[in-house]
Amino acid sequence: MGENRNRRRRTSTVAQRLAGLPLLGRFLGGDPLLRNGVVLTLASLASSVLGAAYWSVVGPGLHYSTSTVGRNYSAVSMVMFLGGVSQLNLADVMVRFAPSAGSATRRIVTRAYLASIALALLVGVGFVLLVPWVSPGLGFLHTPLTGTVFVVAVVAYGIFILQDGVLTGLRRPSWVLGEQLLFSLSKLVAVALFALSVRDSGILLSWTVALLLALLYVNTYLFGFAIPAREREVSRMERRPSWARDAQPGDVTGLHLIPAESTAGLVRFTAATYVGGLFWLAASTLPQVLILDTLGARDSAYFSISWVITTMLYVISINMGSSIVVESAGDPKRLAKAVRTVLRGTGALLLGGAAALIAAAPLVLRLFGSDYPGHATALLRLLALSSLPNLIIATALAAYRVRRRAVMVVVVYGATCALVFGLFQVLVPRFGLAGMGLAWLVTQVLVAAALLVFRDSWLPRPPRTPAPPPLPRMTIPQQRDRTPAEEEH
Repeated sequence: MGENRNRRRRTSTVAQRLAGLPLLGRFLGGDPLLRNGVVLTLASLASSVLGAAYWSVVGPGLHYSTSTVGRNYSAVSMVMFLGGVSQLNLADVMVRFAPSAGSATRRIVTRAYLASIALALLVGVGFVLLVPWVSPGLGFLHTPLTGTVFVVAVVAYGIFILQDGVLTGLRRPSWVLGEQLLFSLSKLVAVALFALSVRDSGILLSWTVALLLALLYVNTYLFGFAIPAREREVSRMERRPSWARDAQPGDVTGLHLIPAESTAGLVRFTAATYVGGLFWLAASTLPQVLILDTLGARDSAYFSISWVITTMLYVISINMGSSIVVESAGDPKRLAKAVRTVLRGTGALLLGGAAALIAAAPLVLRLFGSDYPGHATALLRLLALSSLPNLIIATALAAYRVRRRAVMVVVVYGATCALVFGLFQVLVPRFGLAGMGLAWLVTQVLVAAALLVFRDSWLPRPPRTPAPPPLPRMTIPQQRDRTPAEEEH
């Protein structure tokens, strides 16, 4: 107990020092809601920045042709789509229920991994066999060697997403940051090595190698240290009497605040959020493939680079939403305050980032090649603008998950997917790549506006402070008229 008390004292001192920093102090200080969200965002931003560096090196530095970049990025997008399908949206389930899983954490994580691997093998092999008919632009995958690499990448990417959900749910965001750094740097080294021998598929190969290294790194920590530490923590807490159970923020989140979720309830939540996750995966990964098949490999490369850059802004909202879920899952009474804190604290940060990217769009695109600014500047600016209303959407989705309104998650993602693909058919033939950016912007604005109109469905009203009882009224006795005898006296 003395060791735990000293650790908490040291953590509190560090948090106080971080809180005193200018600008970022409120995000890195004592509030775990903002701090964990910022660490997750730093992980995603590091991945996005290094990802942008990766694509800039691939083109001008390693002399991959624009067509090769377009084909390989479309293949990577399909890996991300099929891997996301295969993980059954269990990453969100881990974020929602791992904080209160207790001694069942190892069991639910293992089962989630096995389910994802089985489905990834099925969909990966099926896609490779059907690729000449499903997506002719990815015909280079229809070979034994490249097809096997593709299937391995699909399996690895599904677990890659899942392990991030487990780390977030266990309040280990710093390990997500380490994982992203390892993945991104490994990718850079691998693509340079493969450029010497297998240029046609070197980009896909580099992603696969980097994913496998990240899996080895994270799961050694998860199953060797993090999950056993959680089990020991739960065991110690359950041995205490109820009045002595520690309710500090650093303890097991929500373990004794809410009842354990039933198996049927967990399956219903997983199934509903999985359908919603499929809609989001389709909207965020398939446009690259559609552009490849309709506008060609060069336009697919221009869109892919712009989307990679824009995700630096989108991940801010997404990770703050994950932090809302982790911090409010054990005690839903915290939700209203958490939502308002994120909207106020993140809105200004996101607005500044979007404004900077809009102003510097031509300069940023020039890093990837001299022809990118002329073709993708308008697209990048429209995508950057779309990140602002996405803050409302990501926050609302987090609130729906905490309140276990999984059907609303499906509705929001379904509307997003339908609008993106519907507007794609209308705007891209008329405006080209800029039409894709306009489709994303209009979609985000419309969905965010609908959520604001119906905000009572996701934003709980703050608890009302009961009014103090009224003070008793003091009456002043009225002065009666005196009788003549009293006056004389």
